[in-house]
Amino acid sequence: MLPARPAFAGFWLRAVACLIDTALIVAVFLLIASFFPSTFVKLFPPAPPSLTDMPQPAPIVIALLVSLGCLYYTLFEASSWQATPGKRVMRLYVTDLKGQRITLGRALLRNLARQISGFLFVGYLFAGFTEKKQALHDILAGCLVLRRP
Repeated sequence: MLPARPAFAGFWLRAVACLIDTALIVAVFLLIASFFPSTFVKLFPPAPPSLTDMPQPAPIVIALLVSLGCLYYTLFEASSWQATPGKRVMRLYVTDLKGQRITLGRALLRNLARQISGFLFVGYLFAGFTEKKQALHDILAGCLVLRRP
């Protein structure tokens, strides 16, 4: 059940939580890659001859990072924490529109919809302009991000 006066999480609190979570996901990816260096060296292009020639990661690297991120967010947000470690540090949690813990299916839907929000970051900007501070993926999945008292 929603609190009488829910404290909706704003754009900047959510952005900081996302930065924390991104750092954790990258750290896990690098840790895994360190166990299989010869495999992962093949996935990354050689160093560019100059700073203007930035290398592009192989499609498999992008797919692995997106999948790992989606799994990370889905499992944590559907857990009893109702939050990723980044959200937890920022004292945020994810609920459905009634204030209840979200199901695994709804968490997956929300995190797949994050890919749409991520397109030019337009979906994230919704959080700055909607009454309940919902990003596009929150609206599509019927979720809220709230601040703990």
